[in-house]
Amino acid sequence: MEIREPRPDEHDRIATELLRPGFLEAEEREPQYCNLTEQARTTPSLDSWLGEDDRTILVAVTDDGELAGDVSGAVSPTPPIYDRPPAVYCDGLYVKPEYRREGVATELLDSLVRWGRERGCGFFSLSVHVDNERATEFFEAYGMEQAYRSMRTRI
Repeated sequence: MEIREPRPDEHDRIATELLRPGFLEAEEREPQYCNLTEQARTTPSLDSWLGEDDRTILVAVTDDGELAGDVSGAVSPTPPIYDRPPAVYCDGLYVKPEYRREGVATELLDSLVRWGRERGCGFFSLSVHVDNERATEFFEAYGMEQAYRSMRTRI
């Protein structure tokens, strides 16, 4: 398994095979918050993650060229009142069902953490849906702990 940045010739496949299913799974879990645009449903794009030094998307590719999963993230700067380094924030992680529980998600997260360290990040953070127990267990086993509660309401 290779974890790397997407090649231009893979963009359409990544959008179709990884982004769209990941977006749809998130929307199914919480449709009122993850309500997708028509573009995300039909022709998702990697544009949001490419071409900026503080954002990335990485893909897991099997030895035979199959796409197994992706992770996206960004550097989250620290407000100047704090004396601490920025964090790398994971804003998306998706592994195809047939590759789950094979270490792909761990490899993807490890790569995102390395990417963040290369940019001076001192923390790694993410959000997980309150009802997603499998993901919560996975992230805890990865070494993460809950430090805050994320709350929201429509305004």
